[in-house]
Amino acid sequence: MAKEIFMTQWFSDEMLLAGESLIRRLDATDAKVLAAFWLLDAEDKTWKLTIVSPLVESEGPRNYYKRINDINESAKPDENVIALHDISVSDTDNRIVKAIKRSVLGDSILGNNRLGKNTLGGVYIEDMYLYRMDWELLGDTPNPATKDKTIPLSP
Repeated sequence: MAKEIFMTQWFSDEMLLAGESLIRRLDATDAKVLAAFWLLDAEDKTWKLTIVSPLVESEGPRNYYKRINDINESAKPDENVIALHDISVSDTDNRIVKAIKRSVLGDSILGNNRLGKNTLGGVYIEDMYLYRMDWELLGDTPNPATKDKTIPLSP
């Protein structure tokens, strides 16, 4: 089995890369990842990787966690993986997604951005690393002027 990464209050390169790897592998299984981000809980100082997908609603969160667990179990022994207790899955009715949509960033195509110490759409974000926020697939079309500013996951 692969190595689970150790979570601290500091966002690490290991967390960033393990999250990218998981998202890539979820994409390969057609897991319909519409948004993905690390979020720091301001009180507990703990990080959670949130995966937003319509499959969480249609198939249920338990099945989506099983999909993630299967990916973790198939990882190579030298690969870092994220423990299930450090992952949160959500349907598209996610409060952070809605908050960002209400903010000035709501018309932007967002990816691979660090956001923090900001109130976005009425929700305070202590710290966050955003891999992806796909407004079109989330059912909200972004401003056409920002459409070509997508930053894909690194290879």
